[in-house]
Amino acid sequence: MEPKPDEFTRILKFLETQPLFDGIKEPNLAAIARTSRFKSIAKGTFLFFQTDEADCVYVVRRGAFTIQLENPEGRELIINEMNPGDCFGELGILTGEPRSTSVVAILDSEVLVIPKGAFLAVVEDEPTLTYRLLDITARRLQESSRREEALAFYDAQERLGSLLLALDEVAAEKGYISLSQEELAQRAGLTRQTVATILGRWRRRGWLLTGRGNIVLLNRREIYLLVNK
Repeated sequence: MEPKPDEFTRILKFLETQPLFDGIKEPNLAAIARTSRFKSIAKGTFLFFQTDEADCVYVVRRGAFTIQLENPEGRELIINEMNPGDCFGELGILTGEPRSTSVVAILDSEVLVIPKGAFLAVVEDEPTLTYRLLDITARRLQESSRREEALAFYDAQERLGSLLLALDEVAAEKGYISLSQEELAQRAGLTRQTVATILGRWRRRGWLLTGRGNIVLLNRREIYLLVNK
């Protein structure tokens, strides 16, 4: 069902502001807008689950999502985070395979849902879009390789330290990280108890302060030296 005229206009204007679709022919943008819709997702709600059918591509309009991978033992590992302007879900569409990860909203969020057929039709007609998708995929594979290297060769302290340094690089306020110990454990591939033990050790050394869902880095240099020893 096509969106109402005012909704169609909102979707089209949103697409026109997204770098992924920059320079795409107007008829193709209009074709996407006619078949797409905005969807609100409450914090803590899963957008889709690992092994679900890949039937849509998503572009984040507001909020944030984490990409989660579940291992055979049932443990979840956060492997990426999607923020406004990020596109995800395209890999399953392009390969025809089921979803390889789960996606959950970590804030009250909204996405543009683009159906598989409409997306593939534009990809086939727009080489520029194809190149951009290849670039996105390549960058994510590089990030995945770095994470796998950290999991394979770093011990628990190095993995947690590397994660804290990476989070600090993109933090709105340097030295201030707003994540719970459970979230840190998921991102580092560790248990919550292990994370709590390491943070407690570093707190006693004066490297950081911990609060409910917050970490303040006091001695970034010591953590850096531990990771890069």
